[in-house]
Amino acid sequence: MQKTLKIDGMSCQHCVRAVEQALQAVAGVTVKRVGIGVAEVEYDPAQVDAQALVDAVEEAGYTVEEGRGGVSN
Repeated sequence: MQKTLKIDGMSCQHCVRAVEQALQAVAGVTVKRVGIGVAEVEYDPAQVDAQALVDAVEEAGYTVEEGRGGVSN
């Protein structure tokens, strides 16, 4: 399953790398692209759910936008 996360608080390449590493650490997730303010991932719903993606980003110190497509297919 593919998801796009809209992320607040990212302003530089260090932020991009921190989010990329946080998402890569989640079992069942393949990171397709991370840019300032957005991450595109593919994940196996048998191993992980969308909330785990949000949790990983937030544990890295960033905020996933709620509503209005903050998490979308």
